[in-house]
Amino acid sequence: MSKTHKFLLWITLAAVLPLGGAPPAFGATRLVERIIARVNNNIVTQLQYDKERDKLRAQLAQKYSGAELEQQLQSHSKNLLRDMIDQDLLVQKAKDDGISVETDVIKRLDEIRQQYNLPSLDALQQSVEQQGLIWEDFKNQIRRQLLMQKVISQEVGSRIILSRADARKYFEAHKTQFDSPPGVHLAEILVSTEKHTPAEAEKIAKKAMAQLQDGVHFSDVAQKYSDAPSAGDGGDIGFFKTGTIAPTIAADIAKVDVGETSGLIKTQYGYMIFKVLERRTGGTPTFDQVADQVSGFLYNQRIEGQLRTYLTTLRKESYIRLAPGFVDTGAPPGGYGNY
Repeated sequence: MSKTHKFLLWITLAAVLPLGGAPPAFGATRLVERIIARVNNNIVTQLQYDKERDKLRAQLAQKYSGAELEQQLQSHSKNLLRDMIDQDLLVQKAKDDGISVETDVIKRLDEIRQQYNLPSLDALQQSVEQQGLIWEDFKNQIRRQLLMQKVISQEVGSRIILSRADARKYFEAHKTQFDSPPGVHLAEILVSTEKHTPAEAEKIAKKAMAQLQDGVHFSDVAQKYSDAPSAGDGGDIGFFKTGTIAPTIAADIAKVDVGETSGLIKTQYGYMIFKVLERRTGGTPTFDQVADQVSGFLYNQRIEGQLRTYLTTLRKESYIRLAPGFVDTGAPPGGYGNY
């Protein structure tokens, strides 16, 4: 049975079965996905919930293991269904308001394509499918994220007003929070000897270096020649604390002034060129140096609380029903009142 047909079967049976009920016998056993929540016209199935829990486990497994992993998984899982309902409510709100993000979906897909240095969207689709993912599901997930972002921005973010005085006051009370360790902010170009033969890699790297010496922007050269995932970001690989870069590479970078590029550096991965975007000596910065960072932190802090209030309001305006044994930790006080 195709995925589409199976989904249609779920919807058909959902109209005649009680929540969480068992399907009638059709002469042969058929597995019907259990519905664990209804959110207006949408359903959340056990399979969807289990997949999200598996994703959560994989994320936590990068930091925890054994009994601690299980403990963290149990703790974080308490809000898993809440988060899934949140997403459904936000996407439904976007559709009710006639919000369209189709142009943004194509733009985001192209950004991903550039990030992984792929020649076309067809190549991106092929790469996605080679990882066992369904292309339409991949696009739909991006679409949902963009729809949610639009609603949050319009309904919550637009109501948050921050002044420079607010940001300065917070900074003065929490200066140590913005302490900066010494280090360097870098961009890279990597010509891989895994993707090319050593001779080809050296030739391409020298061509990239020649263009830099001719005044071509580093980001443009990175997007054209670099084999690293950072190519789509113009080679920007972020900030590195002192002592976290391989000593041989750190020695070369130490000779480069801010805004300048290194020479060709031969590594086990291929030929690399670095640009020093910023150097930090460490210590507490001035307010002017981190004003945008402080404002961003305050914005996120305020939007988190207001977003939860807004999602509670959406719940009160919606029909939500849960299967026995499942809890929505974002439910309004007193529950839904729609049973």
